[in-house]
Amino acid sequence: GMYEPEAFDRVLLDAPCSGEQHLLSRPAELAQWSLKRTKYLAQRQYALLCAGVQVLKPGGRLVYSTCTISPLENDQVISKYLKKKPNTVTVERVGSECGEPTEHGWIILPDQCQGQGPIYFSVLQKVPIEK
Repeated sequence: GMYEPEAFDRVLLDAPCSGEQHLLSRPAELAQWSLKRTKYLAQRQYALLCAGVQVLKPGGRLVYSTCTISPLENDQVISKYLKKKPNTVTVERVGSECGEPTEHGWIILPDQCQGQGPIYFSVLQKVPIEK
């Protein structure tokens, strides 16, 4: 079925996001950008993150990824999860040959990495319940 609690060792959550890369190349799209849309997306991303962690086996890993520079859709989604569901996941320190660390993850910006990005990712590990 669609809902399988603790069924997976790995989850990749490539979250729907405001993806500014296309904004940089199309000014008409930039005119349609709004904080309201970003906040709406952040709510969806949080809900998807909750679902993603639910289907993880204890000890399993989830990669949360977006293509936005917005902290609302990146670190703040992770921060909200950590605050609302304490002690359920740990954040793994991760990196890449390009980019820079953020509070809970890593971001690759177009001006740093031969035009790649923006790409944000955070790696969470589900904490096993003590028996």
